[in-house]
Amino acid sequence: MRIAPPEGLVVVVPRDFSRGKIPSIIEERRTWIEKTLARVLPDKNAGPDVPLPERCFLPALQTCLDLEEKDFLTRLRSIAQERLVPWAWSLSRDAGLNPASISIRNQRTIWGSCNAQGRISLNQKLLFLKPHLVRYVILHELCHLEYRNHSALFWSFLEQVDPACKAHRKEIRSAQWSVPPWAY
Repeated sequence: MRIAPPEGLVVVVPRDFSRGKIPSIIEERRTWIEKTLARVLPDKNAGPDVPLPERCFLPALQTCLDLEEKDFLTRLRSIAQERLVPWAWSLSRDAGLNPASISIRNQRTIWGSCNAQGRISLNQKLLFLKPHLVRYVILHELCHLEYRNHSALFWSFLEQVDPACKAHRKEIRSAQWSVPPWAY
């Protein structure tokens, strides 16, 4: 059970789990759910009636984005393409890993992915993360070129290219809160 933007409360259960138990589990965790949602709800009120800020800060690049343009999400993707893709290629060279391609997408729930053909996709929302977390995500996906799973070998390999990966992994778990609701 977790609270995640933009979905809100997310409950994931094993396939053979009795769905009839879910309401009582939610009731047991009601205080935590309400407290967490209350903290998040003000950020989730952005919508057609709430004006966007004129500018927003992109921590990954240490720069601001002008939001007065009509299609700012397209602009966000262009910036990610211009800045994150070259960064990823540079990290791939440094790590001695060679992806087939690196692209930018506007994924809703993941920071990045690496498919069986070695194509890496990075989420344009990475622009809202701190640079060390963006680097971690890129390196994480690059390491999937060697290990297509999250085995002990994968984590050991990632630690070779990112010695602070354990701390970064812990920090990335709450990083979705740094993405503004209008970016979804």
